[in-house]
Amino acid sequence: MIKLIGIGVWAALVALGSSYVMASVFAPTPEAAEEKAPTYFEGLDYKSTDSVTIPMISNETIKGYILARFVYTIDGTVGNTLKVPPDPFILDEVFRRLYSTDSFDFDRPEKFDLTALTTSIRDSVNTRFGQELIHELLVEQFDYIAKKDARAVNPAEGQTEEAVQIDKSTNH
Repeated sequence: MIKLIGIGVWAALVALGSSYVMASVFAPTPEAAEEKAPTYFEGLDYKSTDSVTIPMISNETIKGYILARFVYTIDGTVGNTLKVPPDPFILDEVFRRLYSTDSFDFDRPEKFDLTALTTSIRDSVNTRFGQELIHELLVEQFDYIAKKDARAVNPAEGQTEEAVQIDKSTNH
């Protein structure tokens, strides 16, 4: 019985010793740890805003609508301590910038400078918060729909603008 207990203790010591040797041989050196510096996005959280619909007006008429949704990166520890999330401020800036823009080409919406838009929105929101809160603002969705293409008034009922106008004209 004593031999059996001795063999068990010996096997446990050999296993622990070999584990220690392997861990110390393959442990990263301080120089290797410095080489593997943290990446830019370490500690940042990605959050998505709600969608926003912005009417585009030119010559006092609605030409179409922009549907937009954004993703932003925020430091996780700072984001958890905020009493007010930055989403409403981002959407407010998006609406202000797009609603008041004169540089939007309705015939070629793909030429709109999204980089300048996202940079200016990010900088404005950070200025409003008084710190670098938003690190990156990315475009998740940016669609322009001309008014002539946005015909459905109530898609659930299958009505179109023409059908509504006909109904209004018959109900004098």
